[in-house]
Amino acid sequence: MEIYMGKIVQLIYIDRKKNVTIRDVRVISVKGKQFKAYCYLAEALRIFITDNVVDVEICRSVREA
Repeated sequence: MEIYMGKIVQLIYIDRKKNVTIRDVRVISVKGKQFKAYCYLAEALRIFITDNVVDVEICRSVREA
């Protein structure tokens, strides 16, 4: 995820309840298998686990919730 630092990306992510979500996030920092990002869906900072990311791509724009 280091290559995405400072960028807005779209994630397909499996959360701890096993729900699959699509989220637009701005990656702030990466530490080991976790990364901190501003989540536009939650409108808050969140910690994500890299192993739970199914797919990631750079966004052209943030989609509205």
